[in-house]
Amino acid sequence: MHLGSAYHHGLYGLVKSAKKAAKIYRRAVELGNVEAMNNLGRLYETGSGVKLDKKKAERLYRTGADRGDAFAQCNLGLLLDDEQKHEEAFRYYALAADQGYTDAELNLGFCYRDGEGAEVDLGKARYWFERAAAKGNQSAIESLADLDAQL
Repeated sequence: MHLGSAYHHGLYGLVKSAKKAAKIYRRAVELGNVEAMNNLGRLYETGSGVKLDKKKAERLYRTGADRGDAFAQCNLGLLLDDEQKHEEAFRYYALAADQGYTDAELNLGFCYRDGEGAEVDLGKARYWFERAAAKGNQSAIESLADLDAQL
């Protein structure tokens, strides 16, 4: 799995190769590695080193998400949001945010602020932005400032 990341990012003197990374990630996925599911899902989502296939990306993220992985839950939420499936995206963000995953906390804040996947609730938006901001998330800090400017 780490060899896949090394090829993916060109680490340790290896030539960067998303194609080689995908091959290694596939094997790690076969062995049940959730991190590899996320990494291979991202390659399919972007078409990097593999043929673009958002359905394969969704299946990989969903498998990791179903195993309780917060990163996979957030990735699946992002993919579903892009497909305008906001209510389902919201559910996956909530699962990841409940585990303290910062990006999911930020995204839940956006859902509540914008009314995508949930009713507009600026109090809940503030709560989730504050949680992410407390961990140094710059977008959450800026979103809090924007909320304050609106009030």
